[in-house]
Amino acid sequence: MASAPEEQEAVAAEVGPLDVGPDGAVHALPKLIHTRAVVDEALRLYPPAFVIVRQALADDFVDNIRVPAGSMVVIVPWILHRHHRSWTSPETLDSTRFLPGAPPPGHFSYMPFGAGPRICIGAQFALAELTTLLLAIMVRTFRVRLVEPRIVRPIGIISTQPDDPPPFWLQPRAGPRAASLY
Repeated sequence: MASAPEEQEAVAAEVGPLDVGPDGAVHALPKLIHTRAVVDEALRLYPPAFVIVRQALADDFVDNIRVPAGSMVVIVPWILHRHHRSWTSPETLDSTRFLPGAPPPGHFSYMPFGAGPRICIGAQFALAELTTLLLAIMVRTFRVRLVEPRIVRPIGIISTQPDDPPPFWLQPRAGPRAASLY
């Protein structure tokens, strides 16, 4: 968000009139359409799981390539989420990809929490209650900026992490709802 001030302002405008506190969050969440699109796009660009490793239980074929039973299969969401066959301008932050009416991502081209029966059990919680509401509350309350303008390079170990965690500057927004986190 620090690198996308126009997205911050759109999220702040969307969340401004809503009650995202403990009593109103459940009603506000379905109204955070743009905020959720920003979260989905951030997860596309920076998937929490850089790689997913599975072991083939039986002989199989993937795109006409034989995968013998016992083989280790490595799935890299980072690459899937940035593949030019699945995404237009894949390196560009574009939350409109996830707004209502946009074509849905292709099958298995977007999987920030994995897919299938072994998908992350906390995915829905992370997306709804945690990430979307947290982003809404933070951006309504503060403008987020990097202390020093610089490129933050992601590193894929098991999870996606910044190369050197940057310090952020939180500037309080004005307005009746900005003074409080709730």
